[in-house]
Amino acid sequence: MMAKTYSPGQVQFRRDNWQQLWMKTDTGKEIAVRVKMAFPLTEPEGFIIISDTDGKFMGMLERYKDLPPESVALLEEELERDYFIPQILKIDSIHEEYRVNVWSVQTDRGPRRFEVRNRRRDIRWLSDEHIVIQDADGNKYEIKNMFQLDKDTQQLLEIEA
Repeated sequence: MMAKTYSPGQVQFRRDNWQQLWMKTDTGKEIAVRVKMAFPLTEPEGFIIISDTDGKFMGMLERYKDLPPESVALLEEELERDYFIPQILKIDSIHEEYRVNVWSVQTDRGPRRFEVRNRRRDIRWLSDEHIVIQDADGNKYEIKNMFQLDKDTQQLLEIEA
């Protein structure tokens, strides 16, 4: 299948009994697919990358939120599995242990404690206020707007980053 851009009116999604996601096109063709966000941090509701189950790129889906509600729910379930990024609400402390920074934070998913090995590599400023932090295990945490956090958290971020 040649790569193309799909619009919401051209496709539908369903899940089979084995929890595999399937895409049906307006031509009636149905294929098992995998989906990923094209721009997960900067435009999460933008384009969706569609590939077959072997990982071969098939195309892009634009404006997925315009699909029927059942398809939107299936896509969001699938995307949530790959893009689970807790939001940091408060930083309790950041301290160094054995040349590694240990962060203790409060997130929208509860308290977390994680290690950041390299400030330059693992703390990414996407804008003046939007930050993504990757821990030593590859998990990501996000601060969408640091200026909406308490002053103590903002100070810790300024010192750390």
